[in-house]
Amino acid sequence: MSKFISTVLATVVVAGLLAGCGGKLDETYQMVTIREAGHAHISSPGFKFSFDTPDFIVAHGDIALVREGNLIEFFTGMDLENKLKQVEGKKFVVGSRKIFSPITHFTIDFFVAGGDTIEVGEPYSVSFPPMLKGFDEGEYEDIDISTLGPQTNKLKDIFNTRFKVEKAVITYEEVKWTGDPEMVYVLNYPNVRFFIEEVSPEMEIVLKACMAENYYFDGGVSYGDRPPTSTRNYRTSSKIAGPVELKYVRYAGNVIPVVSQ
Repeated sequence: MSKFISTVLATVVVAGLLAGCGGKLDETYQMVTIREAGHAHISSPGFKFSFDTPDFIVAHGDIALVREGNLIEFFTGMDLENKLKQVEGKKFVVGSRKIFSPITHFTIDFFVAGGDTIEVGEPYSVSFPPMLKGFDEGEYEDIDISTLGPQTNKLKDIFNTRFKVEKAVITYEEVKWTGDPEMVYVLNYPNVRFFIEEVSPEMEIVLKACMAENYYFDGGVSYGDRPPTSTRNYRTSSKIAGPVELKYVRYAGNVIPVVSQ
């Protein structure tokens, strides 16, 4: 079967799915792969495309990451994180529009799963993590993390220092540092652990993606001053040496820096 005929049939299938759900179809969404929609010269009125059960790596709020092989694209939608739970474990079709600003991405109009149509719609505002191919790491020190520990005397060499972190296991867990317990992202080594302070939504989805795909954290952080004496017992029992400020993360062949507001 030719590619043209198969594409036409796929478009008709999507139209049939929508019609079968009782919705009125004004325009069809052309069934393509993620790579074709993002990188092939395929014409579609209104840049409307549909995808068959794409691989959503992770979603956070109104934004998600979708993988097809080594290609990753951003998808957005109103309350997308929760609406994806309604099609979890099912075969489904995504109806979306390709948007070119502020970066190229896809905004989801609806999901079709079996006989159900789930309306999604364009979110009011989304902040995308900046993905760069090059990044100057010159101000970040290479340190031997295996020599660190939660004790103050083992941390003195990283006070007020920006340094590189490689092959750290990321977890999301409860930490009680100096106030009430809070859920935070933790960078784990056998001898020492750090938790990340104040993660922005656009950086949180990158950390979630690393966890979802079982990737190590690879990036740069900044450690503050001497930890308070009041945390000594907690540091010893938990191996948590304190908070770090996230500066950048490496993910999917890109460097994602934290952008100061």
